[in-house]
Amino acid sequence: MKTAGKAKTKIALIGFMASGKSTIGKLLAKKIGYSFVDLDTLIEEYAGMSIPDIFSREGEEAFRRYESICLSRLKDGERVVIATGGGAPITRENRPFFTDEAYTFFLEVPLAEVLKRTEGSDNRPLLKMPKARIEELYRMRLPIYRSLGHPIQTVGKTPLEIADEIAAFISR
Repeated sequence: MKTAGKAKTKIALIGFMASGKSTIGKLLAKKIGYSFVDLDTLIEEYAGMSIPDIFSREGEEAFRRYESICLSRLKDGERVVIATGGGAPITRENRPFFTDEAYTFFLEVPLAEVLKRTEGSDNRPLLKMPKARIEELYRMRLPIYRSLGHPIQTVGKTPLEIADEIAAFISR
């Protein structure tokens, strides 16, 4: 995996919430012998509280700040698959990580499928917003995801099939 003469040893998975980043990331890491990092877990460790608690106590702005700090700490990582939160690529200062530091894949999932997968979930703070706002976020984020990552269609495929597809792509 090379671009601009520099080998990339990090793989970043981006996409909207419930696109399967963590599930697929774990499978992919195991398949290719890399370690796995869930950015949300790093944020919780850094902040000393859960993501819903960060949102309720400190707000989304603080969460995004923690997210950028934790992502920047992964720059020196080697042979790692990173599952990011859906908003990590949206923060402008984070985007060079996805273009320069990691081989980035966009796990594409239609909004209807996102809503189906998250129905009844209470651990995702953004789901507390009205449906129209979630739809707006989705539409706003899609072009950014597409500009930063190689698209991988996820609907109709198992997480293992998707991990296999990414592994085959990076081994070219």
